[in-house]
Amino acid sequence: MIDNLMPLADYHIHPDFSFDAEGTIDEFCETAIKKGLTEICFTTHYDTDPRLPEHHRKMRINGELVPVTIDNFGAYITAVAKAADKYIGRELMVQCGIEVGYFPGCEDEIRELFNKYDFHYKIGSVHQVAEIDICNEKSMKSARSQYNLNQFADMVFEDLIKSAECGLFSVLGHIDMYKKYGLQVYGDKISDIHNGRLDRLFQAMSESGCGLEINTAFIRKGFAEYYPSMAIINAARSAGVHIIAVGSDAHRPDEIACDFEGAIGVAYELLPYRGE
Repeated sequence: MIDNLMPLADYHIHPDFSFDAEGTIDEFCETAIKKGLTEICFTTHYDTDPRLPEHHRKMRINGELVPVTIDNFGAYITAVAKAADKYIGRELMVQCGIEVGYFPGCEDEIRELFNKYDFHYKIGSVHQVAEIDICNEKSMKSARSQYNLNQFADMVFEDLIKSAECGLFSVLGHIDMYKKYGLQVYGDKISDIHNGRLDRLFQAMSESGCGLEINTAFIRKGFAEYYPSMAIINAARSAGVHIIAVGSDAHRPDEIACDFEGAIGVAYELLPYRGE
């Protein structure tokens, strides 16, 4: 239970509709209630980037992995709507969101998706640049032999800027997730590649109304900071980019609200008052 922090919401949760997650929507909701949350937002992966391995472009429906398509996503929408009706009487607001794996050229498909379904919250995340899956250790290690740090950084931030410019997303997700495996591949200098590259990104975010999430998953992996780092969070504030939500990026029910005691303090904009 998380005490004396309200209102409290986790806005980045993957139920087992995401190929890499485990735990039903009901299991996540029950855990959220036990942890004292008042609101959660499910954000199932929508990844159709053809450069990704085939299994990354799957979703799970009734225990079966099927291709991520606009039509198949309807099963997820329906399941979240049922949960919203079920849990509102238990003082848990359940929202339907999405995490889109952004890649240049996906915009028309995502517009079609958003025109068909009503998402409360839309995360745009860069998981892949060129042939590099930045979420994959082996792929990141191979990147080192092809690109120096500046080349890698330029590619990442160009796609981040494009994801902001398209104007489709509520927030950009874990914008410095390249640190996850990049620290061991490129060394500590990767933590500074945002220097000199944030102005264009924040300008694009401000112009499109796209905000920033504080994602606590990096803490869960044993590191000492969030996605993004405090340096990026403070720079975003100075640039007028708003922090919209805190998310655990939970892929199992027990990961909900990971390190929210610390994160809520960082995202003080989201807490106008505290419980006594």
